[in-house]
Amino acid sequence: MREDTDFLITGGYGTVGRRVAADLAPDYPGRLVVAGRSAEKAGQLAAEIGYGVRGRTIDVGDPASVEAALGGVGLVMNCIDQPEPHLLRAAIRRGLAYTDIAPHLMTRRPTETMKAEAARTGARIVLGSGLAPGISSLLARMGADLVGAVESVESNVLLSAGDTYGPASRNYIMEEIAMAYAVRIEAREVPMRPFSCSVRVSFPPPLGERTAYPFPFSDQVFFPETLGARMALSRLVLDPPWLGTLLSALVRLRVTAGLRRRGGSQERVQRLIARLQRRYNGHNWYGVVVDVRGERGRVRASLVGRGQASGTAIGAAAVVRALAASEVEQSGIWLAEQVVPPGPFFERLAAQGLVPRVEVPLSLLQA
Repeated sequence: MREDTDFLITGGYGTVGRRVAADLAPDYPGRLVVAGRSAEKAGQLAAEIGYGVRGRTIDVGDPASVEAALGGVGLVMNCIDQPEPHLLRAAIRRGLAYTDIAPHLMTRRPTETMKAEAARTGARIVLGSGLAPGISSLLARMGADLVGAVESVESNVLLSAGDTYGPASRNYIMEEIAMAYAVRIEAREVPMRPFSCSVRVSFPPPLGERTAYPFPFSDQVFFPETLGARMALSRLVLDPPWLGTLLSALVRLRVTAGLRRRGGSQERVQRLIARLQRRYNGHNWYGVVVDVRGERGRVRASLVGRGQASGTAIGAAAVVRALAASEVEQSGIWLAEQVVPPGPFFERLAAQGLVPRVEVPLSLLQA
């Protein structure tokens, strides 16, 4: 992409956005713009980071504000939830490079009209570039490249109660706990509820074996399309383990429906989350384990780290770099596993201390 255009990070002073900005700023001096509704907060963060980072005001709910903020921008990294995709539509219309950490792809898929316009304008859109989807997606891509025709993809994400989460991340988790959804099993749509059953999953040290529950991470929606999987299932593991046990019991008792309602129930949940963060302060491990099975065998890829916001930011920044380096050449709207080359992506993660563990059968290595 042109070297005289800016990178706009919306939600740039939020929990993940500030980490993305700090990661990218040394490599793209004078080209980063951090943006949000508060000009003061954006300016303060820009001054803290240095490297010529600038602050800018944007309200992603206001189309006029979005248009004004995109002046001189060639690449957008969005870290703000968009109930209405004004920013995405504007990026498509202008033919920009764009990525986000949006977790709501389960219910907010791009339309065919948006896809056609992106192909026409030359926009390069990569949806879902955080932890899951994002890192989990590229781990799945790496496995799929080894096993041949993909039979199943099972992705598992561990999150810790003592970790740091932005308001959007907290709201997302609590809203999705009560959401009915469907998974693809043997080419059929099977109804599922979060935390309705469990399996044991082994994570790399120091996490070990944990209990994992079904959860509507949006990567599983697309693996049948993007990887050809006959079955796709995503799960969530919570640390401490008793929290997952509690939520599973609440699901069985049908108590979780109230968590989606505004008002007193959500306020009580937010207070509980705040108490858990204080109680388990410092317990901030996260992990991703992806099992891919195919005609030539099974590949298991995993990684662990501390601070899921940092892991999300590392994955997002790696996708930004792929777009900036034109490693993603195809115009249109894509998922990361379709267009982001796994090799350079994981090299960028390794430079930040995130090195995946890949378990490959000897038969595959000899093939």
